[in-house]
Amino acid sequence: MRIKRTLQAAGLIAAAVILGLLTVQGTYALWSATAVAAPGSVSSASFTVNLTATPSGQATTMTLPDGKPASLALTPAAALLPGTSVYGGVVVTNSTDAGGTFNTVATVGQPAMANLSGGTLSQYLSVSGKAAASAADCSTASGYAPLGAPGLASPTIPKSGSTVLCFQVTLSPSAPSTVKGQAVAITLPLTVRQLCGVPGGC
Repeated sequence: MRIKRTLQAAGLIAAAVILGLLTVQGTYALWSATAVAAPGSVSSASFTVNLTATPSGQATTMTLPDGKPASLALTPAAALLPGTSVYGGVVVTNSTDAGGTFNTVATVGQPAMANLSGGTLSQYLSVSGKAAASAADCSTASGYAPLGAPGLASPTIPKSGSTVLCFQVTLSPSAPSTVKGQAVAITLPLTVRQLCGVPGGC
């Protein structure tokens, strides 16, 4: 019997920007099961992905019980003003307990922005992303690229290894004073999948 060797966890990271406030939220699924076989039991490995927000340091896992959403507060230190940017990031850790090779890759898709309470802020915002070696790199403006349809893929994340996905939200210098205090919901699809580690293919 052929066993499918590629696993995937998917969810949403939602960010709300209120002129300086960036939050992240997601829903995730758990891949874990146990089968009883005499004379003992056989347990499957867990596909566990841990997430840590930067700069807040808040931590959660993609494998929350009952499919409940995970939340991370990516609260930037600076206010979002016309012509400026705010930064946040997520440290993604491959925490599986599977044996052998279990490399993964994280991918962030194109953002979707929705104005809240009838505002018009979203048309003056742009979202960029980059993969980084450390959380400190998120506050460095270089290396960011707009998050378009192709999305942003991380480098390979080995078992017990981590990568950092950074986000930059920029308010256009032409933003009028009427958008002050308005809010917009930014939704980013986040997918983490296992890379095939079997020489003969998955």
